[in-house]
Amino acid sequence: MARVDDTAYQLENLVDAACEYGIVMELLTVIHELCNRRQLLGEDNELLNVASVAALLARAQRQNLQIDS
Repeated sequence: MARVDDTAYQLENLVDAACEYGIVMELLTVIHELCNRRQLLGEDNELLNVASVAALLARAQRQNLQIDS
């Protein structure tokens, strides 16, 4: 898959997930703020900490379900 196609696919998935799940929208907003060097609020830092733990748990679950090799 070409890089442009891969990026478009990722964008589409992220937008769909953000529309479906508010928590994804919150995470994308925090990431946008980080990329634009805006100072994060306390609840933003807490969300990032929770998301980092969720990433580990989700990665393990995806491996258990053989989604990722």
